[in-house]
Amino acid sequence: MYGMSGPELLTQLRVHDTLREAERIHQVSAALKERNAARRALFAMNVVRFWRRAATLPSAPTSHEAAVAS
Repeated sequence: MYGMSGPELLTQLRVHDTLREAERIHQVSAALKERNAARRALFAMNVVRFWRRAATLPSAPTSHEAAVAS
């Protein structure tokens, strides 16, 4: 880098900055994708847990059933 002229040096620095920025964006994108996948997995687990719990609870009588029983 010592033998470069001013404009060549500036161009080289811009290229390095651009590559560094692209790597940063890539890392952030990967982290966001992982978070999104984890969030979806937790949501799916909660849905399954909800429906399992709902299936084991005795169902409350509806208003029509309660009126017929009285």
